[in-house]
Amino acid sequence: MEQTTWGWLIVIYLFLGGLGSGAFLCSVLAYKGYLGSLDEKFYKFGFFLAPVAVIAGTILLLLDLAPSAAINPLAIIKLYSHPTSMMSLGTYLLTFFIIVSALVLFWLKNKKALNDRVLFLGSLLALGVMGYTGLLLYAVKAIPLWASVWVPIIFTISAISTGLSANSAYSLNKDSELTHEVHTLHNVLIILEIVAIIFLFASVSSELSGLKSITKIMSGSLAFVFWIGFILVGLLLPLIGGSKYIMKAKNSQAVVEVKSCVYSEYAILIGGFCLRVFVIFGAFYIF
Repeated sequence: MEQTTWGWLIVIYLFLGGLGSGAFLCSVLAYKGYLGSLDEKFYKFGFFLAPVAVIAGTILLLLDLAPSAAINPLAIIKLYSHPTSMMSLGTYLLTFFIIVSALVLFWLKNKKALNDRVLFLGSLLALGVMGYTGLLLYAVKAIPLWASVWVPIIFTISAISTGLSANSAYSLNKDSELTHEVHTLHNVLIILEIVAIIFLFASVSSELSGLKSITKIMSGSLAFVFWIGFILVGLLLPLIGGSKYIMKAKNSQAVVEVKSCVYSEYAILIGGFCLRVFVIFGAFYIF
């Protein structure tokens, strides 16, 4: 039976939660110099986007999973009362990440030095939020497509990729350049996504419901979203474009002018959203 419980609110939450946490982690990497000599616009935008995107996504998650919270605040408090449950774990992760990312943004806006320990804690929480967007689905064992360990893995990879693209797109639109390290990381993440999606489909294909999900995604009503939105736009075109710029950088031994590749960043964002769409709407319960 096809799942109809979770819809567009969850899709958007999964995207925004991954986007915000991914942007934060990539901003930390840039701030610490691990992504080369990037303009400060890159990491400043990511630190701004992180709490905004995750707060927006969390509101949508609450509207879908705990709609009574709007009129009964006790419903939110109850989410903290079962620390061992997947819902409470996610509530704690989202809460602490929002607090830490908002603190970092406050420091940045007030031109204060960013504390390395807080950035490290924020990075761990960001990874937790990325993984939770997949673990939320992984916990539903009655749906083979979601019950694979590859779901939280691919969602984590995609979160970093979309966060990197959001920061990159902003920098490019502000006439800043990207570095060889950024392009290389882009391509590595895309290759990892391709490998992860192959293993995800392979891991669920032995179940009849899992096979039905794969059929719907690859040749059914979600085929356009999968082949055009995810594979072509979200993976292949950015991979080809990124490889071109990496080779150019390698030959010139200089930072590459990449203004023209801003569309590749948008493409990765589209692909990340399409991933969440076909994973949610392609799910079938065990017969």
